[in-house]
Amino acid sequence: MNAAPLCLAIESATQQASVALVRGQQVLAHEMGPIGQHHSESLLPMIDRVLAGAGVGPDGVETFAISIGPGAFTSLRIGLATLKGLAFGASSPVAAVPTLHALALCAHRKGRAADARPIVPVLDARRNEVYAAAYAPDALADARAPSLLPVSVYSASDLARALPGGGHLVGEGAEVVGPSMLAQDSQRFSREPGPPSVPDALSVAALGMDLLAAGQGVAAASLVPRYVRRAEAEAQRTSQPLE
Repeated sequence: MNAAPLCLAIESATQQASVALVRGQQVLAHEMGPIGQHHSESLLPMIDRVLAGAGVGPDGVETFAISIGPGAFTSLRIGLATLKGLAFGASSPVAAVPTLHALALCAHRKGRAADARPIVPVLDARRNEVYAAAYAPDALADARAPSLLPVSVYSASDLARALPGGGHLVGEGAEVVGPSMLAQDSQRFSREPGPPSVPDALSVAALGMDLLAAGQGVAAASLVPRYVRRAEAEAQRTSQPLE
């Protein structure tokens, strides 16, 4: 019986990057980066430490998983550029993991979303809006499980209308839309207690390995970030509104 492939997972869509090296269910090394430090400064040293800590060289990595967005535009680009550099010239498949799915799984694993309502991962999209999705708790481990609502940008009122059955908000975006949504209907909506959950490389790895096992890996060169809407800089340059 062949051993599970060695997978390097990268999460760089938010202010706190993370890296994990796993083989199947075994976590060989994992590191969370400092909050707010530019990923161009922290990500490669983190990868070096994770690989060194597991006694693995870059050539020993057999597969990759990366958080593909939505998230911070520059941070996503840095993560993808780093992964493409590592995978350059290799035939290793890459799993492109939706960032919001990884966030929902991370919160669920930490017991931050324990009831049967949909888990609603939300990330700050600025302008009092959030990137949001929604997942059934019992389907979170399935990387191919669809979001219960379109992955998009929502205001508090838009998100409340899109979730007539309610949901449990997790992630930094709960601080943006949570107060208004809970004030309007605390029976339908709730939010995780304490510091907000963040998507991490361990959740990216778990979902990524599920995608790879299903034959849904892709070539690193083909990857592009899933912004959901264009970067504000592009909108200003083209004089076109954000999508």
